[in-house]
Amino acid sequence: MLVLPLVFGLALPTAGRGDQASDVVKILSTRTLWGKDFPAALSSLPHWNRIDERTVALFPDRILGATPFRTAEAAQPTRVALSQALSQTRPSPAPAFVELLRGLTGRPFPFQSDVVQSVDDDSYRVAITDSNLQFLAPRLTVKQVETGIGRPEAVTTQVIQSERDRRPVALTLHSYANGAIIFAESDWMPPGLIDRVILNVPVVSAIVFRGGQ
Repeated sequence: MLVLPLVFGLALPTAGRGDQASDVVKILSTRTLWGKDFPAALSSLPHWNRIDERTVALFPDRILGATPFRTAEAAQPTRVALSQALSQTRPSPAPAFVELLRGLTGRPFPFQSDVVQSVDDDSYRVAITDSNLQFLAPRLTVKQVETGIGRPEAVTTQVIQSERDRRPVALTLHSYANGAIIFAESDWMPPGLIDRVILNVPVVSAIVFRGGQ
């Protein structure tokens, strides 16, 4: 049976105000956490929002949507919808992100959508991926995250079962900004290494962009 990560099934916060917004700005502005293509990842959030993806996971070289599909063919209509969304104009960045997104404002999104198979649960997901992409700082660690932005608000564990006969994936979720940003370790990776960063698309998009749509 396919079991999705808990973070994809939670009721997500809908407001990006007050302390949460300040925390999101601080985290996304801490350059030591992110790779050279991180601004492009942020600029894609309104497009994911347009296809109703509630969360996306930033891996070192790809952005993975949360919606699972049993076959690659079943994912294709959503991939096409994302490609169409990526061709549309993005809203203007909020003042705190004008400098970070300067090179991307008013330009077409620089990368293409694809369908990939998740190593977690063997489902197919819509993704933005390329072998040369670098969304996270190389070999980002939990220690680097805590040095840059402090200790998480909560740490939880989620086990993800596959449909195949193999060991499940266990994620350790380090939650910040009321769950809007989660740094995740995987027990398939060396201890202390960040495997992915999970973003709440509506909340983060509303903070990064004016209007967030």
